[in-house]
Amino acid sequence: MISLKLVLDKQKINQEGECPIMIKLVHNKMRRFINLFQKVKMEDWDSKRFRLNERLGTLEQRQNKIRVNFYIESEVMKLKKIIMDFELTRAIYTIDDIVKGYYKKSSIVPMYDYINDIILSLERIGKNGNSNVYRETLERLKKFSNKENLTFGEVDYGFLKNFESYLLGRGCKINTVSFYLRTIRSVFNKAIKDGLIEEEYYPFKKITIRKEKTLKRAIYKDDIAALKNLDLMSRPVLDLARDIFLFSFYMRGMSFKDIAFLKVANIVGDRIYYSRQKTAQKLNIKLTDKAMEIILKYNNLSNKGAFIFPIIRFPGRNEFSQYKNGYRKTNQRLKVLGKLLGMSVPLTTYVARHSWASIAKRSGIPTSVISEGLGHDSEKTTQIYLDSFENNVLDDANDLITDI
Repeated sequence: MISLKLVLDKQKINQEGECPIMIKLVHNKMRRFINLFQKVKMEDWDSKRFRLNERLGTLEQRQNKIRVNFYIESEVMKLKKIIMDFELTRAIYTIDDIVKGYYKKSSIVPMYDYINDIILSLERIGKNGNSNVYRETLERLKKFSNKENLTFGEVDYGFLKNFESYLLGRGCKINTVSFYLRTIRSVFNKAIKDGLIEEEYYPFKKITIRKEKTLKRAIYKDDIAALKNLDLMSRPVLDLARDIFLFSFYMRGMSFKDIAFLKVANIVGDRIYYSRQKTAQKLNIKLTDKAMEIILKYNNLSNKGAFIFPIIRFPGRNEFSQYKNGYRKTNQRLKVLGKLLGMSVPLTTYVARHSWASIAKRSGIPTSVISEGLGHDSEKTTQIYLDSFENNVLDDANDLITDI
């Protein structure tokens, strides 16, 4: 006989001190947990009666506890009915059969709660870059729906098409819309794989996620030299943005996010050792004299725990928001610099990364080497960077060949 027990998942406690209520199932030495997507404070939980203490709190809080307790009891009874049906038929069943049967018969699962669980799981294993992808998508969904939560059933074809129109109407580019839709698709795929929802709720069968070819983002050596030589003595804010761009270029196109989170401790001898924020891939790069000159301009390297650059100015206080704010301001200032120099390409931190790759390719360096230098998982990703100038190279080559 399968055993059933209500427990709190204390590993997923949030900032408000709330834990998710789980149903723990044990059968033939196998364990499974069903998330009821209800969060409670431990001091409100009666561990002997396995329910919320309805005598504590204001009238509104007590009424809410009664509602939650009723929901818990109904879900437990639902599971007991499924187990009883299997027992009465005397069929051989597994714990996964019970879980699958529960989700088929249960109400549609709240989607926002499930996304929050994905975020917490990724953060626990140090994948902050991936967790932020889901967090940004969740914030967009909340703004669009104007609801505290949505069920998977509500996020259907019509909802997604309206969401797409909403994003485009607020100035999002096609690739940004693609980013959000692909993340939502990933949430559905995970939920189906986890046995949380049935495939009939999958809304992407008739939706084509569009993508635009990335426009040219690389500039030439002469442009970078002009940027470097620009007199910004009277404009220190623009000077910092310029230095971040140049540092990225000198350090093999290091991303702004990786630069923002660099600490003095990452410098070992004449190299910087760090893990990419996006992929957790470990890289080490030799510090060029020009790169070290920029570092020493902002940091005397006396405090090993300090961030190298003045981007995250208040360590331990919502560092991700500080990084995002720094990223936005740096790109705004770089665009000002690009206009001052009359550049045709809008200058951003990403241009430094693309320019390093493009100049390397023009210098005859193999794509495989460029790919490793950028920290890409495959040459296919690197080729996206290089496609922007490939036609120019071919046009020049054709002019040379056909000049008869």
